[in-house]
Parts: sequence; C-alpha cells; structure tokens
Amino acid sequence: MTSEIERVFKLEGVNNFRDFGGWRAAEGTRVVTGRLFRCAHLHHATNTDIAHIGSLGIATVTDLRRPGERQAQPSAWIGKLSLKLIEEPAEDRMSRIRDDAEPPHLHAFRASDRNLAAMREFLAAHYAEMPFDVRHVALFRRYFEALARGDGAMLIHCAAGKDRTGILAWLTHRLLGVHPDDAMEDFLLSNSAGDIADRLPQARRFMEKVCGASISDEAIGALLSVEPNYIQRCEAALVARSSSVDGYLADVLAVDAVQRDRIRTELLA
Repeated sequence: MTSEIERVFKLEGVNNFRDFGGWRAAEGTRVVTGRLFRCAHLHHATNTDIAHIGSLGIATVTDLRRPGERQAQPSAWIGKLSLKLIEEPAEDRMSRIRDDAEPPHLHAFRASDRNLAAMREFLAAHYAEMPFDVRHVALFRRYFEALARGDGAMLIHCAAGKDRTGILAWLTHRLLGVHPDDAMEDFLLSNSAGDIADRLPQARRFMEKVCGASISDEAIGALLSVEPNYIQRCEAALVARSSSVDGYLADVLAVDAVQRDRIRTELLA
C-alpha cells in the first residue's frame, strides 16, 4: 500500500513526482522501489530538483510529449544530467503534421459547452483512443524495450504526468502482475500528488485566455484530475480491440514472452 514506502516526492518545480514501484505483484512478489518513477513535465525543475533527480539513479527518461510541447517547455535537466532520452523524433514528418493540430484538451473546450460532464466524457473517450495512437505505440514500445534491456532506473512523464503517463504506468503494472486494486490506487494518486487545488486558478486563467470564454472551476478541476472510469474505458478498449491487456502488450506493443520475463526479472523481488 502507499504507506509502506516513500512514494511521493515533493519537489520545488516539478509536479506529481513519485515512485510507482513497491506494489504487490504476481506470486507473492513486489515491484522493486527506486527503479520506476513518474512525474509531470520538468521545465520548471530547479537546480535543487535536478540534483535530487540525479541522486535517484535514473538512467533513462521517457518523455511522452509531442515535439511542440517539448519545444515550448524544454526539460531543465537537459545539459545538466547525463540521461538517455526516449522521445518522439521532431524530424518525423507525421509528428509535425500531428503537432500542427490543436491539443485535444483545447479542442474539447472549444467544441463543447465546457461543463463538468463534457470534460469527463472527453477524457474517458480519449483514454480509449490514446493506447492506439501511432506515436504512443512507438514510444511505449521503446520504453518496454528499455525495461527489458535493464537500462537502469526509468522516469516517465508527459505534461501533467497523469494521462499518457498514467496509462503507461498502469500498463507496466499490469505486465508485472500488480493487483488491479493497487494499479488503480497508483493511477488515482495523481489527484493528491498533483496539487490540483494549488494549480487550478492558474490553469483556469490560461484556458480562459486561450478559449476566450469563461470556464468553471469544476470543468478545469476535471481536466486536471483522473477518475476510475478513465482507466476502465482504456482497459475496455484494449479488450475490445486486442482481446485482453496481455493481447495489447503482445500484439500492438510487440512485448513478447522473452521481454516480459526479462522485465519481470528486473523489476520484481
């Protein structure tokens, strides 16, 4: 359970930073701690934050953001820490085409009446689509390949560290045999570790400026948080299109039995 390890790290300029190891897994094992980390973007990481991240033994960072997101908010650790980086290539022509499109959360605000129910339905539907987005599939594959190689501790992040990151962390837990209740608890931990109440006023001002319309705190709160239904919709989509979560891992992400065994050997104790 969450109380058994120091799971959430309070950094100065990085939100939602935590260890997603330590959970009970298959056959009486547990996911090791100090090997799997997750967070929001690192653009505002302070020198103290960077020093702390550098002390954790992290060897590889998987950045799930679009090239445009990375350009707008580059990670502050780059040039200061020697870490391997898994990211979507900026020179990829299809990446540039997709990057020209409006980010999905902005589209949701523009295309709906910006109420709580609309935001929740948008996010739930988006969770069903994200695992099959070609850019996510490519990044997820490279992430699992790195885990199978035993490249050292891994940090995964996107912008808020809750949606794209939440799905990838959840898939990792499912591959490792983490109990579904614990996998859900880790997913929902973004609601407390994400400091939503503190971030909400600034997020609302930004969205109102971008959208040119008044937005309720309830709607912004929905955008900043996660709910059980989101990951449940994700799982339902995996089952519908790949028969099971294991089927998705094998058929879509090409995680074969050898890779699965190597990852479990590396990360279970």
